[in-house]
Amino acid sequence: MKSPQQPGRLFLWRGAALVVSPGIDSSLHTHYALQLTYGLERPFRARLQSEHDWTVSRSASFAPHDAHQIDSDGGMLAHLFLEMPEAVKLKATDLQAGFESQPEFQALLASLADNRHQSLDMAAALQIRQAWQSCALPHSQTSTSFDSRILSTLDTIVASHGLDCNGESLARLVHLSESRFTHLFRQQTGMSLSRYLLWSRMVDAVAAVAQGNNMTAAAHASGFADLAHMSRTFRSMMGVAPSELHRMAIAFKQDAI
Repeated sequence: MKSPQQPGRLFLWRGAALVVSPGIDSSLHTHYALQLTYGLERPFRARLQSEHDWTVSRSASFAPHDAHQIDSDGGMLAHLFLEMPEAVKLKATDLQAGFESQPEFQALLASLADNRHQSLDMAAALQIRQAWQSCALPHSQTSTSFDSRILSTLDTIVASHGLDCNGESLARLVHLSESRFTHLFRQQTGMSLSRYLLWSRMVDAVAAVAQGNNMTAAAHASGFADLAHMSRTFRSMMGVAPSELHRMAIAFKQDAI
């Protein structure tokens, strides 16, 4: 029997998101973030291809660009999405990830459980994010490891919401050729500039919904051609329709990384 539906919660930063929600069964999809998933109430099922058998798991790591599908049977799940640069350090998808066995992760489970019932608290969510990331990626790169020119670029993208940003203009900003800049950006972040800008627009759309905008207004405010374009992008990245956002309480902090 499926658990009664509880409100989902989404904590959003530039570069990361923490979702604590009743499981939304996804279609097969891929996205540009590293995804860590944990079954709060019970194991879930996951697979990497539609023709593959399901794997029952309590914790999983999905590498960027790796297709995956989750079936939660309605159980509460916690997901941590990390855009970058953690992606650089992850070797491969692991449907039986070992982070759940670490004492540090067991210690944060109480906080994850609390956030199913209490009001949104970005400070607590940030502590969960940092502790979970440390358990799953103990040697991950941090934003302080970025080249200063890439940090400047990321700040510019945040300030402009990605609008009118392209390789030529950003390369000029940091005094590099466009080819050198785009190579450095991919090397530092683990994704192409165009892919990051697309992901960034999606983050902006979610933030617009959090501020009370309807889906159409959120799509236009975040630089999508129309609602259909945003919906296709959201579904391809997250595996669910953006209408699922209306079932969540959302807190966000628009900072870089």
